[in-house]
Amino acid sequence: MIPITIHRRNALQWLQFGLMELFRVLRAFFSGAGSRELSVTRYVEANATVGDPESVIETMDEYALKHRFLMNVGEEKGEVLVNALQGEGPTRCLELGAYCGYSAVLIGKEIALKGGSLTSLELSPKNAEMARRVVDHAGLTPCVDIRVGSAKEQIPMLEGTFDVVFIDHWKDDYLPDLRRLETLGLLSPGARIVADNVGIFENTLSEYLEYVRTAEHMESTHYATRMEYSDSIEDGVEVSIWSPPARLELT
Repeated sequence: MIPITIHRRNALQWLQFGLMELFRVLRAFFSGAGSRELSVTRYVEANATVGDPESVIETMDEYALKHRFLMNVGEEKGEVLVNALQGEGPTRCLELGAYCGYSAVLIGKEIALKGGSLTSLELSPKNAEMARRVVDHAGLTPCVDIRVGSAKEQIPMLEGTFDVVFIDHWKDDYLPDLRRLETLGLLSPGARIVADNVGIFENTLSEYLEYVRTAEHMESTHYATRMEYSDSIEDGVEVSIWSPPARLELT
């Protein structure tokens, strides 16, 4: 099964995107550029200003537009995530899926001056290493903790509660991992759950979207956006405000 949601109105855009990426993959292969994760990390270290999170974000965006597509939250959807971080809080944030550290820098930049912290869970040791290097280049290591392992394994080891959770990992795990956070008491009252890619993976995430949109203890808002680094492919972000329910069971 193709995980992305393809229909008549976006099939041409996906075809164009696929052909462009194929060209970029071949170009990177024949130039010996290595993996895009290592390549963008080196690009950041060579071009972004040390200790400047905004410069790091801009440099990663530049790389994704000029060299290889990156599965970052990107500028447009990043604004939705940043808006969820506004106000006096939050102080404690959780990220499921660090990838190369883009969203960790975006979140860290917003919460660093508040004395906040981000815990980021990344399945891939290689991606976690790249994310740490990017976060360190941005000067945000003191407030960002990137841990290696699946969310299923790592979530039971977390302590305290989180004010914002950004979900951007394996799509089939969105709902099970949200339920784990709920059942283990790891969400603060009023916690904001920000889920990326709910447009391009609408079919895969149908159960997650049904849950956050119909559960009595959730107040959910959909933000229609474009996919990162695309002017034409539709995507979306779902922001859900969580309240403690009367009872929860792990499923």
